[in-house]
Amino acid sequence: MKIAGFEKTVLRDWEGRNACKVLISGCTFKCPYCNFKFIEKDSGDDIDPDAIFDYIKENKDFLDAAVISGGEPTDNADLYKFLKELKKLGLKIKLDTNGNNPNNLDDLIGAGMVDCVCLNIMAPLSSERYSKSAGTRVDVDNIRKSIEIIFDSGIENEFKTVITSDLTPEDIYSIAKDIKNAKSYIIQQFNPKNVSNTEYAQMKLCSNSELIKMANAAKKFVKNVKIRGV
Repeated sequence: MKIAGFEKTVLRDWEGRNACKVLISGCTFKCPYCNFKFIEKDSGDDIDPDAIFDYIKENKDFLDAAVISGGEPTDNADLYKFLKELKKLGLKIKLDTNGNNPNNLDDLIGAGMVDCVCLNIMAPLSSERYSKSAGTRVDVDNIRKSIEIIFDSGIENEFKTVITSDLTPEDIYSIAKDIKNAKSYIIQQFNPKNVSNTEYAQMKLCSNSELIKMANAAKKFVKNVKIRGV
């Protein structure tokens, strides 16, 4: 597992928590809207985990949580070992995931290695739409299983959709219907910065009024809907 980035303090990634953020390189998805620079496995910096552990120990009076993101953390076999070390330091753990590895997600939750899950749900749960959004073939049953695992576990959760102009309020309505037990749903404005896909780098952003329409569509099923990135 290669740690490509480390943010010492993030306040918005997990509301109510003073967290640090670990960015793990590599992801099997190739989302055209992704602006994570280290999407290829083993790309980016190679930060020593011990340096992270030392920083946490030195700042335990302030830090109470860590957000694990990427890339896709659950693609890495060493993730459990890393999370276990963070747990020994007394931190709560939030995991960002695309939901494509439900068995790994289930194991981590069952082992008590994760306290909160944020699932990035990219499109309505049809194979064609989801595969287009992910930039690769996706078995949406994996996504559905991850959603079920999250809800059955009772773990703190949130879901997030990055809003590009090829999504509609009807799409968001469909997504929200499939996550109607979600504790929160984030409508995230697309950021074209550092996007390698030319079409998406030049894509027009949705207006604030369009984002509000999408949020209102989601509220038919999820009470706590937030708009971010505007």
